[in-house]
Amino acid sequence: MLRLIRNLVVIVALVLGVAFGFFNYDLVSVDLLWTTTEAPLVVLLAVAFVIGFLITLLVCGVRIARLRSQLSSAQRKLKDARSEISNLRSLPIHDA
Repeated sequence: MLRLIRNLVVIVALVLGVAFGFFNYDLVSVDLLWTTTEAPLVVLLAVAFVIGFLITLLVCGVRIARLRSQLSSAQRKLKDARSEISNLRSLPIHDA
């Protein structure tokens, strides 16, 4: 059921994207620092979307790498603590 809903959402998004691109194909002037150029609005929107996606991917990738490192460190500490508890449980109890 979720797969069907997801596929419907993807299809609707694609149709809306194509319609949006079709109705926004006007040329716009883009003033960059060193030059001025004209390009279709839909192309500029697509480029902006891709650049935003890549920046988000980079930021999330760094965050995920940091979290994986923290997880690895925590798992190592947990393993050491369990080993220490196991060793302490195996020691005989001495009365004082």
